[in-house]
Amino acid sequence: MKGGITKAMVLAAGLGTRLRPLTLTVPKPLLCLDSQKLVDYPLSLLAKGGVRKVVINLHHLGDMIREYVGDGRRYGLNVSYSFEPEILGTGGGIKNAESFFGGEPFVCINSDSLIKADIKALIAAHLASNADATMVLKERKPSDPYAGVSVKEGIVKGFGDGDHFYTGLQVIGPRLLKILPPAGRISCLINDGYKKLIAAGGNVAAFIYSGYFSDLGTPERYERAKEDIARGAYRSETL
Repeated sequence: MKGGITKAMVLAAGLGTRLRPLTLTVPKPLLCLDSQKLVDYPLSLLAKGGVRKVVINLHHLGDMIREYVGDGRRYGLNVSYSFEPEILGTGGGIKNAESFFGGEPFVCINSDSLIKADIKALIAAHLASNADATMVLKERKPSDPYAGVSVKEGIVKGFGDGDHFYTGLQVIGPRLLKILPPAGRISCLINDGYKKLIAAGGNVAAFIYSGYFSDLGTPERYERAKEDIARGAYRSETL
């Protein structure tokens, strides 16, 4: 692809139910980790990786996120927003912002997790593979609370069992976006997107990542992430 990939989506519409009562008055992406908010990390990671234009989907307390992030200038980004009066899920939120991508592949990342992946390397791997999408996966340990993803020879084969788990970071191409249900419908990116793409013969590449990851999905993991940042564990990790 000439010029590489310079667009991305940050998923930020979630309710953060597992972190209540913290998220009753503050959206999860605006929870503090140190001197920064959680959403600062994926936005800075994207900017470092060469992304220039970002769309953020919003629902729960979305105006607070928009007020904080603004136009994205301080990150070196041009940020726009996709509001969801009714929360649309991971697939529906992405489909709702389809016009932003202009038929081009784009990076997609969760706003509520910490990962130190090399975005430039991810983009380069995706473009070299000619895959329909590329998922960033991490080796799954017995104690990891994530569903398995099966991989064979660098290709994702299925979900629910396997030696890796999905980090929520990926490159999505136009074929995957097209296969999702129409805009305005609630849908799941895995069930209504990836599984159908693979069943139709689509090619989903696996980008294996071995660095720091936390989805901050529980109060315990949120507190642990704050401790990790305080002791420098997040910043010191590499691919």
